[in-house]
Amino acid sequence: MDKNSLNKLRSLDSSDVATSIANELTRNRIINNLHLKGVIIAYILYVATTEKVELSSIDDFKRIKITPDSVNQIVKENIDEVWDITVTLMDKFTSDQLLSFILFNNDLEDINSAECSTPSGLIQLVLSILNIQENDNILELCSGKGNFFTELSLINDHFDYLGIELNYKSNQIAEIRASLLQGTIKLILNDALEYRSKVKMDKLFSNYPFMLKSSYMSMYKVQLSNSLDCPIDVIQRASSDWIFNATLIEQMKDTGKAVAIMTTGATWNSLDRNMRKFFIEKGLVEAAITLPEKLFSSTNISTTLVVFSHNNKDVKLVDARKCFVRQHKQNILTKEYISYILDYLKKDGDNSITKITEDLAKNDYVLNAASYLDIIPEVKHGVQLGSVAKFISRGAQIKASELEGIRSSEPTLNKYLTISNISDGIISIDEQYLKEVPQNFTKFCAKNNSIIITKTGSPEIKSAVMSMGDNTNVLVTGNLFIIELDESKVNPYYLQAFFASETGQLSLKSICTGSILPTISLSKLNELIIPMPPLEEQKIIADKSSASMDELFITRRRMEKILVKMKQIYDEEV
Repeated sequence: MDKNSLNKLRSLDSSDVATSIANELTRNRIINNLHLKGVIIAYILYVATTEKVELSSIDDFKRIKITPDSVNQIVKENIDEVWDITVTLMDKFTSDQLLSFILFNNDLEDINSAECSTPSGLIQLVLSILNIQENDNILELCSGKGNFFTELSLINDHFDYLGIELNYKSNQIAEIRASLLQGTIKLILNDALEYRSKVKMDKLFSNYPFMLKSSYMSMYKVQLSNSLDCPIDVIQRASSDWIFNATLIEQMKDTGKAVAIMTTGATWNSLDRNMRKFFIEKGLVEAAITLPEKLFSSTNISTTLVVFSHNNKDVKLVDARKCFVRQHKQNILTKEYISYILDYLKKDGDNSITKITEDLAKNDYVLNAASYLDIIPEVKHGVQLGSVAKFISRGAQIKASELEGIRSSEPTLNKYLTISNISDGIISIDEQYLKEVPQNFTKFCAKNNSIIITKTGSPEIKSAVMSMGDNTNVLVTGNLFIIELDESKVNPYYLQAFFASETGQLSLKSICTGSILPTISLSKLNELIIPMPPLEEQKIIADKSSASMDELFITRRRMEKILVKMKQIYDEEV
């Protein structure tokens, strides 16, 4: 099917097909894998319509040879559950309506299947950046349902594409879509971090899962350390975002170009600082574009599009957070805004800036445009932090030897807190007991619902809400601030959600001084402008943030138990 025919199909409204299928699935109490089931129903109807096949008998239909074999197997595997629905919808839609639904309609996505789907506007931006030519070979890691190669088919009649996807159901949708298109499309069901193409690729893309946890991650890191000549101590600390990025780079030609969608946090956090340094100093980063929020229906995580190629002497940084049109509850990249972003990549201005390696090094290799464009986020209903705090104080300047002298190996009601005990908004001081809190340090004990925030950030500034029980004294030490709030004005968990957000981090960075070790002064912290909506609005955000923190805490505890169990398996069995 050529690109002209595909573009005509794309212009059709297939929402009626989606609605009718969804209604029938609901009526039959089918609630799982709705998108796949919908595509199977539409595909059977398409075959029946174009091949003039009667749907009088499921056994007769099963005897039909559908090509390719992979699609034949997918249809036969799913047909029993959806056959009655398919018969009900026979003759209700044209073949073009059915094709349009199969290839371009994602209305039946649920939150799980949406994770394997990249929005159309974002793919169009990626394709414009990659500028795929007829002879280019293309690799997509985490190819999902085939949205990328389907969009590519609208502008290229002939291409050589390889997609790697681990999700079985999503890959089945991709197989059906691929069978209806003209390009050379090969799909492999495999772990994108494990699979390696036999040849280096011209153009590469990945919209990978964020913050991935895998029992094989350490092995992947060792492999990449060897193949990319990246120091093992650098790559071992890296988040999964940069491991996926490294996997793309490993399979890219010297003349190639790759694009990845990553979390914005990984462009500036301290965890990935050395990995960013490695990539930038190797000349591998061409550009980083901070994207609008809520482009994805499955997550509100802030994302950045990063462009990789070889021999870059500088990096183009673009702030595209306002380049969107609001549509229902989701933000959309339109052709107009895609054009704006492409212009930003060509020349510096209010929304873009070019930085050489030396400039990036002075700012911990941060790849976030706002850090260089001096864009302080707009704060609605802003007030100074000091006006809603009962007091803000530095932590106790206690010597390490003095602290060691009052530590206790037995549980007590006295504990101490250092910077290293704060991670992802959670305070962990289970075993950090003190015999007593010296009288001259009692004023540095944080009350419940106080916010603890680090004085320094390189570049990440950490914070957390103190929640240890009324009878426990927690001595806050070192380069930390204690913020005791007036809770009649501000909800502590709301303020913590703000501090942890990208907007909050940028606001906090705006009051830091020093390029080597950014530091916040007590006076600047008091003057920090924070958003102060009504308490009922604060509570909505606070409750969601609190629930997420509880989920994170429980997940961490579960992982700890699993790790202990894994270490015991061999000894117990032997």
